[in-house]
Formats: sequence, structure tokens, C-alpha cells
Amino acid sequence: MKLSSILTAALLAFSLNSAYAITEIINTGQAEKMNLISLGVISDMVRVETLDQAVQAIGEKAEKAGASYFRVIGARSFDTSPYWQVSAEIYK
Repeated sequence: MKLSSILTAALLAFSLNSAYAITEIINTGQAEKMNLISLGVISDMVRVETLDQAVQAIGEKAEKAGASYFRVIGARSFDTSPYWQVSAEIYK
């Protein structure tokens, strides 16, 4: 029973760490200082309620695209709907 609990805790810790493998950067100056290579720009229309949720969604898309870092370059909500249009430059 103890071994099962330890394995469960280890798996949970690993999954939490991998969930935050991508990092948001604020400006191009950060990317230059870190010598990051741009992989291009991605965008998506997401159904979320807040800007924070939209940023999280584009971060997940960036991670799926193989990026280690992303920078939000545009976000816009539509007044009468729960959709956000969000764009980000992604980096390796």
C-alpha cells in the first residue's frame, strides 16, 4: 500500500512539472538576451472567460508546437461572446 501511495505521489509531481514546461516571456528584449530562436507566430480563437485563460490556452498550443517559450503579441475579446482571439510568437 505504501509503495502505491509513493508511486502515485511521484506520478502526480511529474505531471505537475511537465504541465508547466513552457514559459511566457514579456518582450523581444528577453528573447534576445536569452538567445532564443523564433519558430514563428501562432494564433487561435478560444472559448474562455478571461484573458488569463486565453493566455494559458495559447501557451498550451505553443507547447504542442514544440516551443519552450512564447510571447503574446495580441489578444482580443468579442463583447457578446465568450471567444478570444489570441496570437503569440513562439521560441525554442
